[in-house]
Amino acid sequence: MARGPDRGVLIAAAAGFVAALVLVAAVVVLRARGGPDGSATAELDPAPVPSTVAPSSTAPTTRPAGGAGQVDFGPGRVEAGVRTQTGSVPDGIVQRPFTVLSPADVAPGEQLPVVVVLHGLTVDSDTMSRAADWRGAVARDRFVAVFPQGVFDSWNAGPCCPPASALGSDDLGYLDEVVRQVDTRADVDPGRRYLTGFSNGGVMSYAVACARPGVYAAVAPMAGSNLADCTPEEPVSLLHVHGDPDPVVPYDGRPTLSQILSSAPFPRVPDSVAEWARASGCAGAPERVEETPGVVRQVWSGCGEGARVELLTHPGNQHRWPNAPLDGLDAVLRFFDVRR
Repeated sequence: MARGPDRGVLIAAAAGFVAALVLVAAVVVLRARGGPDGSATAELDPAPVPSTVAPSSTAPTTRPAGGAGQVDFGPGRVEAGVRTQTGSVPDGIVQRPFTVLSPADVAPGEQLPVVVVLHGLTVDSDTMSRAADWRGAVARDRFVAVFPQGVFDSWNAGPCCPPASALGSDDLGYLDEVVRQVDTRADVDPGRRYLTGFSNGGVMSYAVACARPGVYAAVAPMAGSNLADCTPEEPVSLLHVHGDPDPVVPYDGRPTLSQILSSAPFPRVPDSVAEWARASGCAGAPERVEETPGVVRQVWSGCGEGARVELLTHPGNQHRWPNAPLDGLDAVLRFFDVRR
């Protein structure tokens, strides 16, 4: 019989959710008092799904214009063979940052794949970049890793998650601009661009994949959920990685404490991935293989336009980036064909 969620984990998760809700309340109060120019600000209504994650029929489906407006990321700093640089995107009166990791010894004319990584709720981009050995992977596997930063460490993925969803943050537009800026770099290959995200970042990965088909060659949500219940208008390769059980984002759709942060219920993960496979033209039921004890990979075949759809389930009741018995970073990079 499976163990129930660890009490310490649930307490930590609850503390994070309460902190997020308190922050939402504080932002709402500040905005109700007036905008940055002293004018009154309309009361927020978190119920409608923001248009920033609307289905692709109402959102641009072309790739961001690469090469337009060359961006100077500066020399950055180099440590252990990896160069760290920062960029920023204007958002009202603030600049939203993002971090870029790349091999320090890129040769002239060398173009590398790009992996965009979205952090989870209450976790910033720097912490996300250290949740696994991203720097070691960048140096070894030769790719560019990009870590965007959500508003108050959250992403507006429609039904979830506050504060970003309550504020109606244009995260889809922000990520479009991050991609546009990164595309101007001489060391990247826009044709090999991939997206992954953890928890709230995984939810956002689904929303982006639906709203921007063709921008990313493949997506790999981890410990997230397709809360918007969307599918792309064209086949998109998907690797969903999830722990069973997960006390925060449920694998089987059961109620959890985190449901208070979403206006939509958590769907069953296997059902969501199966629906994605059907929308991508995959044939029949998946092949199921237990790779190591407790780690199960389900693979759909015959998908349209060469797409691949897989569900990778690992044991454990922790809500964190998996390192054992499944190496989550290795699984994601191999799915992206960045690591061979």
